[in-house]
Amino acid sequence: MVSRLLSDGHEVAALVRSTSKTEDLPGQVELRIGDMLDEKSLEAAVKDVQAVIHLAAYFDFYPRDKKQMFRVNVNGTTALMNSCVGTSVERFIYGSSTEAIGPVKHPPGNEETELRPTYDYGRSKVMAENAVRAISTDTGLPHVIVRPTGVMGEGDFYSAYELIKNLNDRAVPVLPGDGQKHIMYSHVDDVVDGFAKALTSRGALNTTIILSPNEPIKYKDLIVFIADCLGVKPPTRYIPTSLAKLGIGLLSPIKNRHGTTFLWHRQTIQSMVEDRWYTNEKAKRLLGWSPRYTMVDCIKKTIDWYFANGHLEKKA
Repeated sequence: MVSRLLSDGHEVAALVRSTSKTEDLPGQVELRIGDMLDEKSLEAAVKDVQAVIHLAAYFDFYPRDKKQMFRVNVNGTTALMNSCVGTSVERFIYGSSTEAIGPVKHPPGNEETELRPTYDYGRSKVMAENAVRAISTDTGLPHVIVRPTGVMGEGDFYSAYELIKNLNDRAVPVLPGDGQKHIMYSHVDDVVDGFAKALTSRGALNTTIILSPNEPIKYKDLIVFIADCLGVKPPTRYIPTSLAKLGIGLLSPIKNRHGTTFLWHRQTIQSMVEDRWYTNEKAKRLLGWSPRYTMVDCIKKTIDWYFANGHLEKKA
């Protein structure tokens, strides 16, 4: 995001913690030390700023400290936006997630779809979105809420990478359900482009906008395509979801003993028999945005990067 803003000619100040690793940030970025739970530091961070793009979050589908996640994601967002009121800030762009929507009963979901988040992370995003809208209504500070789907790309080591690595290691012997439900991942460059356009679009003010690929992919096709990119055989056996959950329930304490995974949880199994399929028509209309990458482009590009940088080992 920072690189894109600089290339667009913006001057960028970054809110960082005293412990943040900042060596990868370009030298022309002004670093402003603060913390999402320190209101005084937030007031200093937004001084002489025209727009705020708020991407900071406690991001974990299985957080070890749920209370801290809600403090950071909800209270922190509230404090940051309140710090912008009455200052030079002209718009507040909040990075939410389609996890605020959750699974969709009648896909594709849009910005008006009933919110049914299944993870605490998604619930925290709903609460933060509501706080942003309330502050905007009370104070007149314009906002844009951007909901990307899951994000993939070079440098990602969370949920998508974990699935890819486990498939590469032949650690996924069977799949739950029938593989016919849909999922969406967006390439990081497309997500960045959406936020960059939200920074200047007048039509987007005080709205909520989904960023997603044009088309979803079925879990079955996703697994087969990833395996093909990896050069390994995909798992071909499907088992009832209830049986898969029973197995994961037994394996979860072992798989998570050295740190929390994404894949080895009962709720992750449940998500594989739910539709997470959304439409990007509003983003196209209000932002003039369109994704450059299909999902298969995104997956192939990401896996190639993992291999090229030693994060995956080619199997014989």
